Formats: sequence, structure tokens, C-alpha cells
Amino acid sequence: MQELFAKILNNRALKALGPFSILIAVFVILLVSTPTFRDPNNILQVLLSASVYVMLAMGMTFVMVGGCIDLSMGSIVGLSGTVCLLVLRQFQAPLWVAVVAGVIAGMICGAVNGFMVTKMGLISFIATLGSMWIFRGALQVVSSGQTVTVRRAIPKQILESLQFLGSGRVLGIPVPVYIFVILAVILSFILRRTTFGRSLYAVGSNPEAARMSGISNKWTIFKSFVLGDALAGLAGVLLAARMVSVQANSGDGYEFEGIFASVVGGTSMAGGEGTILGSLVGACVIALLRNGLNLNGINSFWQRIILGVIIVIAVYVDTLRTRRSREGA
Repeated sequence: MQELFAKILNNRALKALGPFSILIAVFVILLVSTPTFRDPNNILQVLLSASVYVMLAMGMTFVMVGGCIDLSMGSIVGLSGTVCLLVLRQFQAPLWVAVVAGVIAGMICGAVNGFMVTKMGLISFIATLGSMWIFRGALQVVSSGQTVTVRRAIPKQILESLQFLGSGRVLGIPVPVYIFVILAVILSFILRRTTFGRSLYAVGSNPEAARMSGISNKWTIFKSFVLGDALAGLAGVLLAARMVSVQANSGDGYEFEGIFASVVGGTSMAGGEGTILGSLVGACVIALLRNGLNLNGINSFWQRIILGVIIVIAVYVDTLRTRRSREGA
């Protein structure tokens, strides 16, 4: 029975349609079972919430395709958002400078992760587990453990621009949705059509074969961490812009949201497989689940249990599919 199940999961058509099927199933269930879910404003709120998850999922997909994992993304979300707001508050800088500063903070964190994995030879799980605490500590140091806010601390025009970036609407659609759709197109091209993207798939699928074909495995993995954590930095900026503040625990646990969205979207934990579109769909699944659980009055403790069970199932399914692929090779 297990072998039949794995064979079905390895079907190409099913792998392509799987994430969409899950998204549609969750959407229909909530549409039927939860009247308040049908409110158009609620649907737009789901899309707004999904924007942060999408950024994290796309970043995690790059890292996981290369055969690694990044447990520090949640801390990077909080740290990058804090850097963005502090640049606005302390230096009265233009908004675009603050946004760039937040993204660069994410890139620096990615470079640290990449250095530990490629130069120090640490397993990515251990390296990023350590950096998760380092970056969280850095966040608490720069914020003095207090909530960082820019209300009444920056000019009204810049504050309004910040709020527009985080939750403003154009033609009724939240601005962050436009941002993640445009980025999804660009990143999908990078992952599928560029030398870097193809090298990343090769490294994740078979590192030794990739090395023998002339690919620099370490440099490829290093770049995947820098790009992935730059996206986590942008997620932190968007979250900070939406809330107009950052707490010392901001982004806590978000790394698991990124992993969950990537795996549900078809990214393999074993590396060498995954798509940006799949991660986008997986992130939307998370946003729908979160919204549906909240609307149905499920408290946060039970939500953790439910989402934890789902991610275990998703990883188990991925394990069966990967095992079947290797046996068939």
C-alpha cells in the first residue's frame, strides 16, 4: 500500500496539480463552512497576509532547492524590519533608503549563513539554528528589547508612504500583492532560465555530479542564501510597513511558515526540486488556513498543533515521493 501511495505521488501531473488542488480544496471548504470568510474585504486581507509568507516561501525555495535549509529567516524578518524603521526614525531618511537598508540587512545575514555553510563546513540546519539566535539577539540589542515604532517620529508624508507600501491599495488590490507577483515572475525566470538557477538544481540533485561538471557548489549555495535572506529581509520590511512598528519577537516562528509553504508547494526537502509558483501557492494555503482558523475561533495554541500536524504530513509525503524517485532512478 505504501509503495502504491508513493507511486501515485510521483506522478508528474499530480505533482504539478497538487499545490493548486490543496489551495482550491481549502478555499472551497472555508467558502462553504465559514460565512464571514466570503466577505470580499476578508479575501483581500488574506492576500495581504499572504504577501509576507510568499516572500519567505520564495526565499526558502531557493535555499531548499540547493539542498539546504534556513532556520534563521524568522529572525531576519524581525531584524530587517527593525533596521528599516530605525533608518527612518534615526536618520529621517527617504522611504526607499530605509527599504534598501532592510533588504541589505537580510543579504548580510544571508552572507553570514552562506559563509558558515560553505567556508566553515557546517550543516545548514546547525548553522542557521545558531544564526537564528544570533540575529534574534541582534534584533533585541538594536531595539533595546522595546517595540520600535515610527508614529509621530517621522514626517507625515513619509509615514503615509510607509503605510501605503505595507497596506495601501491600487485598484482595490493591496500593494504588497503587486510586489510579490512581480517578484514571483522575476524569480521564476532566475530559477528556471539562468545559469545560477540551473546550477542550483544540479547542486541540490547531485552535488558530486555538479562539481564534476564544473559547477562551483559552494559559490552557488552561498548565493542561494544571500538571495533567500534578501527576500526574508523584504518580508520584514513589508511587515514593518504594515504594522508601522516592530516588536522584539517580530517574525518569531516565521521560518516554519516558509518551510511549510515551500514543501506544500512541491519543494523537496532533499533538494533539487521546487518552483517559485509552487511556493506562492503554498504560501496562499498557509494564509487561508490561518484566516480560516481565526474566523472559526481556534486559539493560537491549537493552531500551532494543527499546522504542525499538517507540515509533518507534508514532509512525510515528500519523503515517500523522494524515496520512490531514487528507487526508480
